[in-house]
Amino acid sequence: MGIPHLITLLQPYAETESIAGRHVVIDGPGLAYHIYHACLNKRPAAWNPFEAAPTYEQLGTACYAWLDGLRDNDVEIKKIYFDGFLPSSKLDTRLERLVKQTLQLSQYHSAYATPCRATFPPLENSSDGPFHTPSVKSKLSALPPSPFLVPAILEALLKSSQYRDITEVVPGEADLYCAKYLNQHGGIVLTGDSDLLVHDLGNNGAIIFFKDLGSSADGTIKSQIYQPASIAQRLSLPESYGLHAFAFELSMDSHGTFRKILVDSKALKAATANPLEFTRFLKEYNQLQAPPEAEDPRNLVLLLRSLDPRISEYVLQYPYLGRIAGREDVSESTQMLHVFLPFLLDCPARTNAWEISTVIRQLAYGLINLIVPETQQRLTVSEHRKQQDKSSGRELQLPHQSQIPEACNTILALHSQLEQILPGLSESEFWTAFAIHQEVEYSYTRAKIPLSKLVGQQLADIANEHNMRNKRKNFTWDIIQFFAQVQGSYYSFRILKQIMSLVVSHGPTESLPEPLLDLHQKIHSLPGIRDLPGLDSVSAIIGSLGKGAVSTIVSHISRDEEAKEHPQESRRALKKKRKRGDHSAEASAGNQKQNNPFTLLGDE
Repeated sequence: MGIPHLITLLQPYAETESIAGRHVVIDGPGLAYHIYHACLNKRPAAWNPFEAAPTYEQLGTACYAWLDGLRDNDVEIKKIYFDGFLPSSKLDTRLERLVKQTLQLSQYHSAYATPCRATFPPLENSSDGPFHTPSVKSKLSALPPSPFLVPAILEALLKSSQYRDITEVVPGEADLYCAKYLNQHGGIVLTGDSDLLVHDLGNNGAIIFFKDLGSSADGTIKSQIYQPASIAQRLSLPESYGLHAFAFELSMDSHGTFRKILVDSKALKAATANPLEFTRFLKEYNQLQAPPEAEDPRNLVLLLRSLDPRISEYVLQYPYLGRIAGREDVSESTQMLHVFLPFLLDCPARTNAWEISTVIRQLAYGLINLIVPETQQRLTVSEHRKQQDKSSGRELQLPHQSQIPEACNTILALHSQLEQILPGLSESEFWTAFAIHQEVEYSYTRAKIPLSKLVGQQLADIANEHNMRNKRKNFTWDIIQFFAQVQGSYYSFRILKQIMSLVVSHGPTESLPEPLLDLHQKIHSLPGIRDLPGLDSVSAIIGSLGKGAVSTIVSHISRDEEAKEHPQESRRALKKKRKRGDHSAEASAGNQKQNNPFTLLGDE
């Protein structure tokens, strides 16, 4: 995002000052990415992005340290805003980013047969403080960031008594809310997005870019500060347009010299020659208007403004919920609803890691139909995972309201079965077992060898000192795929948990299916993002379930599937068939057409 070269051309007009005693608002997604890139340097011996990537717990800790450092310098943090809605005008930009990320991962996979080592280098604590951020080696940023980076930072802030009340997921783009705050109150916005130079920040609004913050020997935080109103005045730009004219000229002539851009912007050359484009350009930077007060008898606003950004983006496409949240320009629409999932770092040669948990998300998306007016209910949504082009994504069918109780009961039954066959698991281990069950069942119905079994053997080989004595220990792309599938399953349940909480909070409770309420209680045990293990702990992910856990799950699914296919056949006959080999049975199961989208949840 942002206008190329804008910061570079305006940098001579920024003033270096201490920010002690100032009050600031913070661009939340920008903060998340800044913290992530700062943490990439914590493992200087890392060879690649997989080894350098911080855990979500480390990201949260680093975020606290960074914000605490501001407060220690007498900086008052007024607001931290996160994007909560994607306007349709930004759909093309989002698709471009997704295509770019897909290409990044594919190129990395093609270049490296071995994704990373099995043992990651240790973290090194720096004494330079949170505002010392050396440049990141290009090899460590060759992949997209950790998939749950932004919701992990948001979750950390919402769990902090210090930052909870100033953190907000807004019903729009964060930069618009930052600009509105500064226009009304003055102050400084901390961001990584050059677009904020073009917004109307008022006469007393200023910008600091994360990369420019630094601390001196005495601990004072200083930075280059950009004050757009002052810069526009110094450049003698047209008063009615200010930096809008300069920025538009630059967007139309990105290779022009500073002098040429300045002369042409004073004459409004590009604006005059391209009036329609200029009007569209200005619209992106329009000041937010106060939305009409929406009725919120159920106090949903606080919940809506704490949803993960990608989940918020989905639910606020429904006009009913958009109005409650305070969205601008809400109107009824028949356009397809879009869901952009976090970008999982999986193996491009295999089925997308989100696939095994699709039915959980279908149920989650469909729950919104229980609380919105009938005219706004949807039968399908378009889900975006990875894309090689700007296609419309994958269209998913949503359950009919009559199917929701059965789907919830199916998950509850599987929850109970897993508790019985794998007793004594911690909450985190239990949901990992659920992910493994999803993967094994998905593989079984497609006549494939479960990836969980392959990975379990590969991890055992890595741990076997005798076999690996003279070999370098490396993870395989199978292990990367397995880890991504566990993450995808976890986050699918997180989507279900957050949307369920919204639906239950909306109520009325007596009108909701009882199995939904029961599942809502069960899913509360889902751990937070902070508690998710990193890739370096992938061996422990399987090991913590206990010896033979994967085999137990495989046997459980195998027996269930055989019982469904041969309800009259004796157990002795089935046992003989398993001894002969069950490839034909698997093929039969794999060739069956899945008419009900919830068949992969388990027994129905």
